[in-house]
Amino acid sequence: MADDLPLGRRVTPPTRYDPSVLRAIERQPARRKLGIDDELPFTGEDVWHGYELSWLAPSGVPRVGVLTLRIPAESTRIVESKSLKLYLNGFSGETFEDAGRVARTIREDLTRETDREVRTSIRSSEEIDLPSDFTSFCLDALPASAEHYEPATQLLIGLRERGADAVHCPITGQPDWGSVRIAYRGRLLDRVGVLRYLISYRHAADFHEIVAERIFVDVLEAADATELTVDARYLRRGGIDINPFRSTNLAEGPPIRLPRQ
Repeated sequence: MADDLPLGRRVTPPTRYDPSVLRAIERQPARRKLGIDDELPFTGEDVWHGYELSWLAPSGVPRVGVLTLRIPAESTRIVESKSLKLYLNGFSGETFEDAGRVARTIREDLTRETDREVRTSIRSSEEIDLPSDFTSFCLDALPASAEHYEPATQLLIGLRERGADAVHCPITGQPDWGSVRIAYRGRLLDRVGVLRYLISYRHAADFHEIVAERIFVDVLEAADATELTVDARYLRRGGIDINPFRSTNLAEGPPIRLPRQ
């Protein structure tokens, strides 16, 4: 990990477009700790939404838009979130012909940083009308007790039945808020156990992408799953939300936005 990450440090935000503020983090060191080698057990992407994006039209009038980034899970690097926030802030003082030019500029810069083609789009807030529900069984209200607040894989208790589908709803030390959807085909897992397992992440400190991948690896093994999807939706921070999506057979996360975000 780079020693000059801005996360958790006081920095001076740029007032003009400045791609040099972007900082990338290698994925492989964290994946290696999960037993993931160069051959990934999943496909997917990290979907980022930037709600605080503005630039200047040639007339000098400020324009605003909502940015969507889709970074392939196969990329060798991720972009550190605070550096992305600083980078996007710089657009507010820069003139661009239109939103398309802004999107292309961001795509080129992030593709270079992550080593894979990043897809970008910019829409007005009026254009965004997304479904807001996982449409799955929510574990929140299940009667459960919890005493583990660091990831505890042993809480994933497998039942004997097999063949059915089952669907369930670091750095700074500040809490992250998120919702996780787990859909799989394999040995049924005890729902209370799944809830207690997710609760065990309460004090864990790690990047969103790695948390989703750890859940994927743990459930894949516990359920002996033949199909698995993990969709994690995090509350926005600094105008940006991060939504890691990992799956054995789906490459793209669904276009939804939850009330908790």
